[in-house]
Amino acid sequence: MKFTLRIKKNRVFKYVFKKGKYAKGNSIIVHICKTRNDNMKNFFAVCVSKKNGKSVKRNKLKRWAREVYKIEEDKLKKNYNIIIVYKKSVTFENITYDIVKKDIVKCFKELELYE
Repeated sequence: MKFTLRIKKNRVFKYVFKKGKYAKGNSIIVHICKTRNDNMKNFFAVCVSKKNGKSVKRNKLKRWAREVYKIEEDKLKKNYNIIIVYKKSVTFENITYDIVKKDIVKCFKELELYE
């Protein structure tokens, strides 16, 4: 991810959830908000609840979301905070990489994140 940094601060998460826009897919919710600085980079994070499964399965879900973001990164606008949250009803057994990719792309289009 060459144009992206990770969101690590809790205050940034709270700010995006409170002030930003969001779009819902079948298995995920994508939250976005403009960044305050203009360094031409996006900030990105993935959230998966413990209710989605054990750590190995949660990490697999996070890897899938990061991979989809990495593929779509060149087409996205810059200077955004982007947070992908998996719904609690999603389990590893009833989801695939293709479903995740379709949901994320649909949400990005709905939020007009593509250039």
